[in-house]
This record gives sequence, C-alpha cells and structure tokens, in this order.
Amino acid sequence: MASNACKLLCLVLFLAFVNQGYGDCHLNYLSVKQSKTGKLVQNKPEWEVRVTNPCKCKFQYTTLSCVGFQSVTPVATSLLSKSGDLCLLNAGKFIFPHVDFVFKYVWDTSFDLKVIDGVIVCP
Repeated sequence: MASNACKLLCLVLFLAFVNQGYGDCHLNYLSVKQSKTGKLVQNKPEWEVRVTNPCKCKFQYTTLSCVGFQSVTPVATSLLSKSGDLCLLNAGKFIFPHVDFVFKYVWDTSFDLKVIDGVIVCP
C-alpha cells in the first residue's frame, strides 16, 4: 500500500516538474530556418526565411541580428525592417504560436539571421 502511495507521489511530482517547464517560453524557442526556393532573380537565388514559434506564447517586437543583410528585391517593411545590424520582424506585431512567419529575399548567399530580442506574451 505504501509502495502505491509512493508511486503516486512520484508521478504527481514528475508531472508538476514537467508542467512547470511547459508554461515558460524563451526567445531561443523561436527557430529561424532558411532555404533556397529554387527561383533565380538577376542570377541570384531567392531565399525563404521561416520563423517558427512552437511555444504557446506569442512573441512581439521580435528582433533579429541581420549583419550585412540586403536583397536584390525589396522586402516589405511590414515583414522585415532593417536598422543598422538589427531587423524587426512583422513591424513589431505578434509572432503567433504554431504559425510560421515567412519572408523572402534575393542574394548570392544566405545571411546569418538570429533572434536576439523580443517580448514574450503568455496567456
């Protein structure tokens, strides 16, 4: 009997521990992946950038490090606005949970885009 109570207590503690981590979201949860679309513009490849938010929280004012970023074709400022070596995603609006945020650019090589800042808004 005591053994069953111990097992139940261990299970409750384990679930509480797992649940505690689930509610927390961090900037490093956002993933930035780039791939060539296969399209060429002025003999340069088009790149698709996909920012994925697997967390249940929303991210706002999400900023990327985008050192040297440029594109042969303009990227709408509502998608990506550049200031120095920083790029603001989605005009500072929310990056929603489980919805990929996507933009494209055209350049010879991909740029090293990394999430460096943002505001996390949890339900």
